[in-house]
Amino acid sequence: MKIQEIIDCIEEFAPVSLQEPWDNAGLLTGKPSSDIESALIALDITEEVIDDAIVHGEKLIIAHHPLIFSGIKKLNGNNYIERTLIKAVKNDIAIYAAHTNMDVVKNGVSWRMAQKLELKNVCTLSKEK
Repeated sequence: MKIQEIIDCIEEFAPVSLQEPWDNAGLLTGKPSSDIESALIALDITEEVIDDAIVHGEKLIIAHHPLIFSGIKKLNGNNYIERTLIKAVKNDIAIYAAHTNMDVVKNGVSWRMAQKLELKNVCTLSKEK
């Protein structure tokens, strides 16, 4: 299976166009044309998550929170974001984030949390774009 096929499934459910302007959902590292057999799912991308992907041979990590929120001016390993990106790229691991787009979509993260909490009269605070 190609990474793009996974992206297409995610974005059919939670289009990137629904993300907040400050967010950075989508494919952060890797090539959509790469072949994968499985994926690792995580809330956050950390060095430990990359290590786990390496140990288990995962070539795609799907995370809720993006590792990159703003521009990176240097990539020299001086902080955990840079170290994590370097490790992912060196090990040919693609990273995909579905954040606020996954929060606002019906049956997404917030919707499911509201169901678990048995909330009534649930509606979204922001309109779908």
